[in-house]
Amino acid sequence: MNRAPPPIPPTLAYTGQDEDLRLRIRSWIENNDMGPLPSEYHPRLQALVEWQAALDDAGFMALSWPTEYGGGGYTLTAEAVLAEELARSSRPELVNRLAIYTWGPTILDFGTDEQKAAFLPGMLDASEIWCQGFSEPEAGSDLAAVRTSATIQGDSLVINGQKVWTTRAELSKWNAMLVRTNGGESAHRGLSVVVVDMSSPGITIRPLPQMLNEPHFSEVFFDDVVVSVANVLGAVDDGWRVAMEAMSYERGLFVLERQIKLQMRLGDLVRRLETSNAVQADLAAVGSVKAELDLLQGQVYRTLAGQLTKDLPRGSTSVDKLHLANVYQQLFSTAFDILGDEVATGDDGDWIHDLLESRSVSIYSGTSEIQKNIIAGRMLGLR
Repeated sequence: MNRAPPPIPPTLAYTGQDEDLRLRIRSWIENNDMGPLPSEYHPRLQALVEWQAALDDAGFMALSWPTEYGGGGYTLTAEAVLAEELARSSRPELVNRLAIYTWGPTILDFGTDEQKAAFLPGMLDASEIWCQGFSEPEAGSDLAAVRTSATIQGDSLVINGQKVWTTRAELSKWNAMLVRTNGGESAHRGLSVVVVDMSSPGITIRPLPQMLNEPHFSEVFFDDVVVSVANVLGAVDDGWRVAMEAMSYERGLFVLERQIKLQMRLGDLVRRLETSNAVQADLAAVGSVKAELDLLQGQVYRTLAGQLTKDLPRGSTSVDKLHLANVYQQLFSTAFDILGDEVATGDDGDWIHDLLESRSVSIYSGTSEIQKNIIAGRMLGLR
């Protein structure tokens, strides 16, 4: 018996209003050149904070948020327009994008009025940087195995444990943490998401050494850290649902801007090949990367369309993450193979920086192995 083919999932479509916004953003970017970023880590981060504050002052932050919380009152397509224009102009990404892309929308979905008033405003101008406390030494991509405990004592939670690979912990005001508040009937039960002030007594931050020699990731220790129960997002013991919602937001716009930046880097590589003695194998390798990037664009447009209509298939953002990791590493390994020693010894240090950074993409935000398991279980029904 012939079966009807599955319906083609919708893709992101821009409106005339979106295109008018695009022209406004493009014009503003052309007239607001921040100049080259400092090469040193902390001055560079300060410049990125100032850049986001300027974007906020221009009215371009949180375009899809309600106006009462400082947003633009547009839809998610407006956020995609901004991400595309920043990436295509080679301007920096948002330094507080974890807040803008992930935790702001999650708080809008699950937060109380008091939480929205307390947490949302500082996200916009990057005056309050956010980090995320999910991974632990024995629970990297397996979030259900987290053991950092939060014991309820009256109106407070007392947190003890350790988080690892916490991005920009040393710069952050707030940490959206997944903690265990109850033993639960299964590993996924008894978890809560709580927002912790990183200046609270009992918090120790230790940057982790990296190949890039930047204090980008840290391990964070919590020793009897007291947090109000009012800082729990959603409900106590309902953290898995909140965390999964946050993860669905994390992948869309982030992958979109990464895809465009990779397209730009591929364009740089092609321009180098035009002035070199490129061989057929080089051209074929570059063509393969281009095809994968175009496929990634189609995938992330479908993800954003699903987020817009609140009809995102379970597990589908793992496809985005897995595909991003694969093509990210493919691009820079291809560039290294073609350019050879020029990558490591040339005046443009961006190539070697991006090559080293690409190795982490298949690890952070869930390893590629975990993404394959999620796709198999949630999308294909395999066990």
